[in-house]
Amino acid sequence: MLETRRRLSPADQYRRAWAAGPDPDLSTFLATLPNILQDDLLEVIEIDRSERWARGHRVSAERYLKTFPALKADPEAALVVIYGEFYLRKELDEAPSLLEYLARFPEHARRLKDQVMWSEALDLSRPSSIGPPRIPGLEVGDLLGRGGMCAVYQAVDTATGDEVAVKVLDPAQRLQPVRVARFAREVGSLTRLHHPDIVRALRAGETGISAYLVMEYCPGGTLNAYLVGRPLSPKLAAAVVTALAEAVEYAHREGVIHRDLKPSNILLGYGPVGPSSLRYGRETLRPKVADFGLAKCTAALGGALTATRDVLGTPCYMAPDLATGARDADERTDVYGLGAILYECLTGQPPFVGPEPLEVVRMVREDPPVRPSKINPAVPAGLEAVCLKCLEKDPDRRLQTAGAVADAIAKGE
Repeated sequence: MLETRRRLSPADQYRRAWAAGPDPDLSTFLATLPNILQDDLLEVIEIDRSERWARGHRVSAERYLKTFPALKADPEAALVVIYGEFYLRKELDEAPSLLEYLARFPEHARRLKDQVMWSEALDLSRPSSIGPPRIPGLEVGDLLGRGGMCAVYQAVDTATGDEVAVKVLDPAQRLQPVRVARFAREVGSLTRLHHPDIVRALRAGETGISAYLVMEYCPGGTLNAYLVGRPLSPKLAAAVVTALAEAVEYAHREGVIHRDLKPSNILLGYGPVGPSSLRYGRETLRPKVADFGLAKCTAALGGALTATRDVLGTPCYMAPDLATGARDADERTDVYGLGAILYECLTGQPPFVGPEPLEVVRMVREDPPVRPSKINPAVPAGLEAVCLKCLEKDPDRRLQTAGAVADAIAKGE
């Protein structure tokens, strides 16, 4: 029973506190969670607001932002708090005025307007049938994969005949302002990045069903599925991670930190044949960085949303930075991710494997990884040293940039 209680999310704990009565005090509850992640805090605030408004105590967005100055200082987190009030009023069959909110929060006027207009576009209609969505200009085909927030379909552009992939936000996520904002973050990240080893975004839009992002189609699937427990040759592993490191370095220069680099977020797509190319049947494909749904952008690009546990999924590749609080994530978090990918390319397995997710998180925080050469004696000492340097617990002890990873691999092969 104690173990079950420990696994309850802060939001679940707070819901139980409200159900048990009397009305809990938000500050007192949060005092028991000094290291709460920002996404968890936002979810707790949404519960607090909903419960208090249902009881006639209409706590304003301004009050929450004053109580939590760190949220006020983060443009995107502040937008979630503000829009949460707007959305709640709609749920209560009120008719909140966008002009009212623009007057109350002029510093967020442009982004608030975009958020409201986009969300209202999502609300135009409910899905009319079960099956592939209808998207203008696309003939949508087979489902390629589904995650916690989105589904990805293979499609054909009816104007050009080109095969594409389309990522569609699950319509149920319209009720989750944090997740709607995160999908918008991925759209913004990908449409800004143009690199041969980053999956290319073609266009984005909304339908009456949901929001969507059209991307290049990568026929080889994920690097994780390609490896299926089998290591690459050290030379090919080095070439693959060098190419990925150069792509990540480019993204960093553009102000985007991925924060969730792992083999399942590397897709095999078309491109010029080079040292990092992989044979896939009769095709020769190159690895490309994908899935920027957890991307953190620099302040100049509009702040960041932190990563919640339900989106992070398996912690096998999670940097200790994320295990202790995603607000600390920076470029060195992606250096760790590159090290984790290199480790699996060299050994056929993640750096940490355990029977339970919580045990893996403990290993990520406390244990050193098994040296790759212990698993695969063919791994050269220099390449192993680069891999382990990337996987240091302390970000200050890692290689400091993705570009440095590429340089170190070139010297350490």
